Amino acid sequence: MSRGLGLVSLIVSLAISGMLFSSQLKGGGSSPAAPDRSQVVQQARAAAAGVTAGQAERELAAYQAENGTFEGATLTDLSAVTLVSAGATSYCLRVATEAGVLYDAGPGGTPSTTPC
Repeated sequence: MSRGLGLVSLIVSLAISGMLFSSQLKGGGSSPAAPDRSQVVQQARAAAAGVTAGQAERELAAYQAENGTFEGATLTDLSAVTLVSAGATSYCLRVATEAGVLYDAGPGGTPSTTPC
């Protein structure tokens, strides 16, 4: 399962890198990003945060499947994600990005700036 997850993460990372690289080629590469390009960068950062939060959610779902609760769960090898709280049926993740901090109330939440 983790091998497939790694492959998905690699593909998403390559797609984001390709988008950023092509946007730099269009502008000459050394000039500051125009406002429309900075939106692409923000979208790429949000997508990367979503992928990272998704990895943590899958890890927590596996823990719940084994133990019947999220209590006592820990995250491994996800440096940008912190498990803020974990209860019997829900959890809160803190995702650190270059743009700031996002929170993900799970299961089934989406990263947002609103603390959970």
